[in-house]
Amino acid sequence: MSRFKFVAAVAAVLAIIASIALYQHPTQVASADMMSASTSSPISGYTLHIDASQHYTGHPDEIIHHWCKTFSSSFIECQLYDSDGPNGHLVGVETVVPTSVWKTYSADERAKWHYHRVEIPKLKVAVMPGLTKDQSAKVIASLLETYGKVWILWDPKSTGGKPTGDPTITILK
Repeated sequence: MSRFKFVAAVAAVLAIIASIALYQHPTQVASADMMSASTSSPISGYTLHIDASQHYTGHPDEIIHHWCKTFSSSFIECQLYDSDGPNGHLVGVETVVPTSVWKTYSADERAKWHYHRVEIPKLKVAVMPGLTKDQSAKVIASLLETYGKVWILWDPKSTGGKPTGDPTITILK
């Protein structure tokens, strides 16, 4: 075999091995890249953890795991997951604003929001893992004069685990 054919064959084998390694473990490659970016990415800062029920119409006892981030004194955003585990699915988003901001919305828009002073006492489950009872009470007190708007993107239980269906706005009353 000529030297050129040998070098070409070795290069081809190395390229195949590299592509197999990459495609067999794409999450490992992606995870390493994501770890370095996570401190300055949009997911940074979602640290307030609230578990609450009553977000799914078909099964109101199901717990939705909120991971919330305060953007300003007039805007909090929560990512909603069906589990706290590493395989939890993003199933919705809740936006939280103070009453003063909610009052600036049109009547049609205000109808899509729920008042936390009414909703929170009605929840069958509302816990804040990792916080003491006193810390939880302070967070709840700070949320009472706010309104939330919940967009459910999909419901893994109702769709057999498939991300199908239409997104909905869930109005908790």
